[in-house]
Formats: sequence, C-alpha cells, structure tokens
Amino acid sequence: MIADPYPSPAILPMPADALLADPILGRLEGMALSALIPHVTRRVIAAGEFLFRAGEPADTVFLIQNGALRLENGQGRSARQVEGCAGEEALLGLASHSASALAETETTVLAIPAGQLAHLAGRRRDLREAFFRAYAGRYDEQTQATPPAAPDKPQPAEGLGPLLGWLLTIALPLAVYLVAERLPLDPAATDFLAIVMVAVVMWLFGLVPEYVPPLFAALAMILLDVAPPAEVLSGFRSDSFFMTLSIFGIGALMVSSGLTYRFSLWVLGKVPATPFGYNLSLFGIGTVLSPVIPSVVGRVSIITPLMIELIEISKPEARDRFANRLIFSLLSGASIFVPIFLTAAVPNLVVYGLFDAQTQFAFGWIAWLYAASVFGLIVLASFWLVSALVFGRARSFSLPRATIREQRRLLGPVSAPEWAAALAVLAMIGGILTGPSHRIDVAWIALAILVTLMLFGTLGRDAIRAQIDWPILIYLGTIIGWVPVAASTGLDQVIVAHLNWLGDYLKTDFPRFILLVSGMILAVRLALPTGVTVILFTTALFPLAAAQGLSLWLVGFIILAVADTYVFPYQSSYYLKLRSDLEALGLAHVLDERRIIAANIVMIALRIGAIYGSLRFWQHLDLLS
Repeated sequence: MIADPYPSPAILPMPADALLADPILGRLEGMALSALIPHVTRRVIAAGEFLFRAGEPADTVFLIQNGALRLENGQGRSARQVEGCAGEEALLGLASHSASALAETETTVLAIPAGQLAHLAGRRRDLREAFFRAYAGRYDEQTQATPPAAPDKPQPAEGLGPLLGWLLTIALPLAVYLVAERLPLDPAATDFLAIVMVAVVMWLFGLVPEYVPPLFAALAMILLDVAPPAEVLSGFRSDSFFMTLSIFGIGALMVSSGLTYRFSLWVLGKVPATPFGYNLSLFGIGTVLSPVIPSVVGRVSIITPLMIELIEISKPEARDRFANRLIFSLLSGASIFVPIFLTAAVPNLVVYGLFDAQTQFAFGWIAWLYAASVFGLIVLASFWLVSALVFGRARSFSLPRATIREQRRLLGPVSAPEWAAALAVLAMIGGILTGPSHRIDVAWIALAILVTLMLFGTLGRDAIRAQIDWPILIYLGTIIGWVPVAASTGLDQVIVAHLNWLGDYLKTDFPRFILLVSGMILAVRLALPTGVTVILFTTALFPLAAAQGLSLWLVGFIILAVADTYVFPYQSSYYLKLRSDLEALGLAHVLDERRIIAANIVMIALRIGAIYGSLRFWQHLDLLS
C-alpha cells in the first residue's frame, strides 16, 4: 500500500475537487471542507490487497476515487463498492470494522481521519444519516449499527492530594481566625480573609473546577454578611466583565464566520513552513493585537483557532513538545507585552487613571511605550531563550504550501459574516485610537459593537452559546467583586498600613525595593487576581513614591510587570480559557502543564531581571536619581 499526501493532478482530481464531488461530503460548507484538507492522504491499494479487515479499529473513512472494492462481512454477504465512501463504522459509533475491504483492481482512496469527520457529523444530523444509509445499503439485508457498550474504565486512585486539600480548607480558615486576634482586623475582614483562603486552597489542589471557588466565596460572603449582595456581585456589572463579554462575542463572530480561519491560512501561507515560523506567527499575532484588544483573554480566544489547527494537523502525541511550544508561544505573545502598551489591559488603564495630571500628560501611549522599550526587548529575548531551552528537541513539522492553497480555494470569496466580523474589529480599533476625543470607555465601545451585531442578526444564538466561554465569565464576574469587598471591610487599608516600611527603600535602596515588592506581589497573586493586586499595591505605594519624589509611572510599571504573571492555572483566566478550548476538542492530553509551569517560573525570574536591566535606561530618562 502506497500513501501520498496528494495525487498527481494530471491523473486524479485534487483532494478538494474529490471532496466537492462526493454526494455526502460535498454537502459541507467551504470552511469545513477546507479544514479537512490537511488531514487527507491518498492511498493506492494493489489488486488483491486489503484496505482494512473486519475487526480492525475503525479510525479512518475512505473516499474511493477509482478502482473497485469488495466488502466482505464474514457471513457470506458481500457488495461491490465502486464509488463513495468505505469505513464509515467509526462515524456510527462502532469501534471496529464490520467487514473487510478487498481491492479487486488497483484502487485509489483518500483517507480521512474519522475523528475529523465525526466532529462535523456531530453538528450535521443529515450527514450522519447519509453515512448510515450508505453503510446499511451495501448488504442484502439491512445492517444494524449498534454501538458496543464501552468497557468500564478503572478509576485512577486520587492519592492523598485531594484529602490534604480538603483538610487545609478546614484548617487554614481556623488559623486565620486565630491570627486575626493579634491584628486589628474587623470581624468582616477576618471572615473575608478566611473565605479567600478556602478558595485559594481549592484552586491550588484542583479540588473543583476553577470557576467554583469564587462562586462559593460569593455565597459565603453573602450568607456571613461580610458585605451586601450588590457589592459581592458587583463584578457582574463592572467595566471589565462587559468588556470581556463583548470581546468574547466579537471573537465568536470571527470564529463562526470563518474570518479567523481565513486569516490563519493567510498567515500560514506567509511564514516559513517550519516550527520556528509557526511559533513566530502565533507570537507575532498576539503582539500585534496587544495594543488594540485590551484583554488577554480576548486575544487568546481570537488566536486559539490557528493554534488548534496547527496542533490537529501535526497529529500530536500526549504532552507533545511541538504542540506545547505552540501553546507557550500563543500565551506569551498575547500576554508578555501587557506592561509595554498602555491599552493592552484594563489594569494598565486603571494605573494610568491613578496618576496625577502631570504624570498622565508625560506618559501618553507613545511615551509609555518608549519608557518600557528596553524592558520589552529584554523580555522578548528571554521568551525565545526559554522557548528554545524548555521546549527544545521538539519534532519537526511542515504544512505543504499546496495544502494551504487547496484550503484557501475551498473557502471561496469573503462572505458577508466575515465582512461584518472585520468591520467589528476595525470599529473596535478605531474606538480605542480615538478615545481621547470621545472619552468613552473601551468596555462600552466593545459592548456597543456586540449589541449592534446581535441587533442585525449577524451574531446568532448558536455562536453565542458555543463560542463564548461562560464558565470563564462566571469566574471573572465573581472574582472582580473581591475589590469592593476588601475595601468595605477595611482589609485593604490594613495591608497598606503594613507596607509603609517599603517607603524607606524607595529612595535609599531601589534595587532592594524591586526585589521586595516583586516577592510580595507574587505572594499576593497566589490569592488575588491581577487587577485586585495592582489596585492594592498602587494604592499603597503611590503615596510613598510621591512623598519621595519618585516617578509614579516607574512604580506603577513595576507593579504591572510583576503582577501580570502566573504559575498555577487558576491564577490566569486566559490560560483556563485555552485549556478549556483544548478539552472541548479532545486535545487535553496534548497539554504538558508541568512544562508550561516550569517555563512560566523561568520567565518570571527573567522578567524581574528585565526590570533591573532597564534601570540605567530609566536613569537616562530621569525617572531615577
């Protein structure tokens, strides 16, 4: 049996033409057919050879281009199959082939992985029924395709980790109450701190899904009367929540319309067909989107389809290094330049709003970028170094240019929904760039675009239901409410009061100040999200910096640079979003979380090193004495 990626166009039609000509597969829309092309291979079976035998795993569907197959089910019944498909058992829930396929003459087939077709058939009932009728009609008597019962899989032992985690969820709150007796904490602040500790333990030990602890915390705060319900759930009416929801919606239209897929193919056709080229494309797209999409979660959701396309085509194994390097490139491109661009994230805009008028005037978008440029260059070099060291020795993979051309041909001209998605993105960019003139918050610009798309029916119910990650939105909405609760209980003021001693290092030993503040921020980030951490430290340190005559931008930038990091999955909403997308497509086994965490730890150390590496440049700018 001979396998080639594509037949010679002089002898047989190209795979795209063969798929379009098939009476069943030809029903699919252009984007679905285009997505199949990279997975299609040609096989030539000599006369007298078997394409597959009865009882073998059914994991491939074969589209017959020429020749003849005789299907034998082992009970004396057979049928001649000259055109159409064979091997549809995998699409009908059968684990193995019910018949053997023998080539009577030299036969050419296109092999399509059943997993790719099963995903499409799951959304198209008519497609599954057509495959079943073709399968059943080959025999003298109708064949009943009843899926065999799946064998019971033994449940792996959980070990002592979850037990230790649940014990700590009881012990740590009790410890908080004991320690609180020695601190001037209000009872409500003590309750809030104990509830937060329970949520942190649940996250650290993975006892429940990531969106459950903040929901539990919200319920506990309401029941214990830590704060009014309107305050506890205020995150669901915050700017950040609506901005994330809106960007998810715009991203959903980009994916469902096919604009993201078309753009992905364009990028893949331009970059070198090498692993470096693919990583560069993912990283570069995230970098380009950073100044115009002020949400890391939104950027990750927009780029993820391109990454998943590359991972699926490369046929990865469990914890595949090539796939994990792609994941690391996507996450890094969307996040490591957050402190560099003023409009890259909501916390940046919050810090900018806390500047005095003089600092705001001095550090507009361009000035901010220039002051952060040395830091950005060091972080960029650090990323490529870590990527090579942690994910080195990955397998090679190359997507043929001919495949991309066939995919783009199947897509056809740009559709109306794609134009609508492109206009939505341009409107978003225009709204951000013209912000100083109209003074409308980015969140409400994004929401206005989303509502407009829904009013005109461009963004349908199915896209909203399938593409928007509602668990992540629940996670964000509940955890944002921790900011006003901490303020109302007075916990933030207690923390601020205990940070006054840092003021001595601001003027006398700034390098030590960087080290101390970085360690404290990383410790607080174990319990609090980025936005809360940034607000807490800017509130505490800005008055100290002003008293010492130090640049507020410099202190704010250091806080942003260190706070916008994560080690554990629960600390990052955009990592959770990407992991959720992989799980939804059956690719969870690909993710090597330990390697990603190791890379993040190294990047955190190098990021802090980049702050030190920028000190001389900041002295040149008179930000440091």
